[in-house]
Amino acid sequence: MNFCDLAIVLKNTQLWENDRIVTVYTRLHGKLDIVFKSVRVPKAKLKGLSEIIVWGDYRLFHKNERSIPICTGGEILSVFPSIRSDIKKMFLVYYFCEIMFRLTPANQPNEEKYNLMLSVLKELDSNRKVSVWMRSAFVLRFMELSGSGFEETAVGIDIRIWKILHSGSWAEVNALERNDLAMNYTNELIQKFMGDHLNYKLKTEEFL
Repeated sequence: MNFCDLAIVLKNTQLWENDRIVTVYTRLHGKLDIVFKSVRVPKAKLKGLSEIIVWGDYRLFHKNERSIPICTGGEILSVFPSIRSDIKKMFLVYYFCEIMFRLTPANQPNEEKYNLMLSVLKELDSNRKVSVWMRSAFVLRFMELSGSGFEETAVGIDIRIWKILHSGSWAEVNALERNDLAMNYTNELIQKFMGDHLNYKLKTEEFL
């Protein structure tokens, strides 16, 4: 079966000598592992589509339900150059990719999670400023989409900040002033969420 889908690359892993298994989050099919054949040889045509933090339109072949789809072609839509030229942005995006990779089940579509990841990539790519609230806003929204959120819970911080972190535009998130009390509160919620769903610390967290 041949099919196409928009996707964001979360991770890639070497397979044999020249192949890769690439984990992507797709718009219509959720998280998928995809095989890229001979992608590590010089001048491989599909190498760009297998790189981390690439957004593309992928053409895939799926032999049967037990097999892993194979990438047969596609088109790169963005490599987010501004992110790649800023080490702080790169660490933050790697953190978001690890959350998506570790905390989303395979083959369970959730277009809202796809849209969340794509929107934060576009925002970071288009804006020089990296808001201190970006991490909290992303994870709190991810928690809501995973059914573990607290958006409707009464909290002891400014309700305006709470609402913007959950449902405001990224421009509104960037405009928020630093508030240590609120940041400590949200960080504690995030740590609890991670502790409830993972038995280990995310590898990328130490770089934030």
